[in-house]
Amino acid sequence: MKTRRMMGPTLRPAVLFLLLLVTGLASAAAPSGKWELLGRREVDFRNDRDAIQVARSEGRFKQVQLRVKDAPIEISDMVITFQNDETFKPKLRQRFAEGSGTSIIDLPGDRRAIKRIDFRYKSIDRREGKGVVEVLGR
Repeated sequence: MKTRRMMGPTLRPAVLFLLLLVTGLASAAAPSGKWELLGRREVDFRNDRDAIQVARSEGRFKQVQLRVKDAPIEISDMVITFQNDETFKPKLRQRFAEGSGTSIIDLPGDRRAIKRIDFRYKSIDRREGKGVVEVLGR
């Protein structure tokens, strides 16, 4: 028994085009996997507020992540200000051990240019020294 071809010669290129289009759109919508350092601050025992100014040349971002180094810290508040002066305040109030960090924080809307990131935080244990918080974006 012979099997019939289901697609005619004019339908095949259209299906191939649609597959390529869907694949291209999916890869364009996915954030690139490379994290870029937006800034870092040493957290001391006196100052509980600080800001990281993000250069305009850093680009546009869909996600951010915090990483803690050198000593544990406690972050009580974080506000991200975009280039258009809109703000985003992720729910973030917790202690971070040295070498830990936040899960990925999705920014609202499309890729956005970040102007600055304000923090309220403190180092937890004087015996362990000052902690460092790094902000990464992609």
